[in-house]
Amino acid sequence: MKTKITIILAVMSLSVLNSIAQCERKNYCDDYMEDYDYRSQSSYAKLSPGDTASVNIVLYGNQKYRIFVCNDPKLGNVQWKVVQPERKTKRTIDKIKKDTIITYETNEYGDYKTDKNGELIIKSRQVVIDTTWITERISVDKILFDNKQQNKQPYFEITPQKSSRYIVRVQIPSGDPNYAGCVNVYVGRKELGGKNFVKKGSISKNE
Repeated sequence: MKTKITIILAVMSLSVLNSIAQCERKNYCDDYMEDYDYRSQSSYAKLSPGDTASVNIVLYGNQKYRIFVCNDPKLGNVQWKVVQPERKTKRTIDKIKKDTIITYETNEYGDYKTDKNGELIIKSRQVVIDTTWITERISVDKILFDNKQQNKQPYFEITPQKSSRYIVRVQIPSGDPNYAGCVNVYVGRKELGGKNFVKKGSISKNE
């Protein structure tokens, strides 16, 4: 799995995505739904060419999830990824301070020796470097799925061992900026060994 280090920049949170003009209730990938419940964390919105968006989701342990993105065909080949954010510590140098420590020669009585000009005689010079560090907290995107690099299936499935936060990142290719098309982010779940669900159609967070 790839690991990409980036400083987190807020592109569009889930709340922002849901506040955009909502889509008509169209579904562009009905075949992927199967027996998952999509009513909890799925989202949809109208986006334009060149837009980027991110949806924050929480996946719970002992449940199986299926995640995929569907979109208006006029938007082209939308790229989307499922990533797991991790917090890392990064140390960088703030500044370097150099000092020189000079040792002078002394006689048997501990008095400093001088040369013929009356100057103290240098025995040794030592350069001491004092480095000041800055500790930064950065975000690491651990890429779990990238639809541009996956050929076997058009969706991502996972069964987390414990509850964790994930992000679905969506990138709309360039095109006519005046056009807005529907993009659906589906997050389906089913409990292991429990009742399955059948839910079709675009899902609203407000349902």
